[in-house]
Amino acid sequence: MAIYMTQKQLGELVNLTDRQLRNIDKEHADDPLLIKGESGKYDAAAFIRRWVEIKIEKASNGENDLDAVRAEHEVIKTEKTRLEVERMRGNLVDVQDIRRLWADIANTVTQSLIRLPATLAPMVQGLENIEVINGIIANEINRVLNGIAETPLPDYAAADDDAEKDEEESEA
Repeated sequence: MAIYMTQKQLGELVNLTDRQLRNIDKEHADDPLLIKGESGKYDAAAFIRRWVEIKIEKASNGENDLDAVRAEHEVIKTEKTRLEVERMRGNLVDVQDIRRLWADIANTVTQSLIRLPATLAPMVQGLENIEVINGIIANEINRVLNGIAETPLPDYAAADDDAEKDEEESEA
């Protein structure tokens, strides 16, 4: 006893729309997926047999896809190696390291500038000559900025810098 189903019912069996089934059927016109039977419905047994054949055929063609996957994997490995070499040369740095270093620099600048008014206030207290006050403020600002400029790199950044210098000296 043969079972016949509508195209929509067959699509629901394999979780596809009517249009997707028609497109697959057109792709395999030499051995169709949809075989009409009684009253305009399609032979379910023939559909399932052909559906399984198509899936097996697609999976066996996966061997060629495996070569493509391997080639893509090699491209990714090559790119990863290139990036590692660039990082070792110092041409590429980790964004987290840069953010941490800039945060430390910003903190140093902020703390130095926050302390500036407390340092200046006793120096200019009671002074009335604008030029003298201006000179004191300018000298203190210069002193603070020079102190910021002379602040050594944090240990983690200095270690990276020393490693780069050692590499450059060994290459020379």
